[in-house]
Amino acid sequence: MVTQREHHAAPILVTIRRAADLLGVSPRTVQNLIAAKELPSRKIGRRRLIPYSALLALARRDALTGRERGAA
Repeated sequence: MVTQREHHAAPILVTIRRAADLLGVSPRTVQNLIAAKELPSRKIGRRRLIPYSALLALARRDALTGRERGAA
């Protein structure tokens, strides 16, 4: 059973603006990542939404890449 707290812990989909805030980049950077197919998104009506899990995966991937660069 999902508790009320778990249900509100993380959204399933976020807007481009919210994704930019979470990643610490501009909305245009998020749009560029989507255009380059580095960040998946879904269009629902007129809104472009990004899976929250994709933001986590992108952040983890970038963190690993950054560590590898620092070790070289």
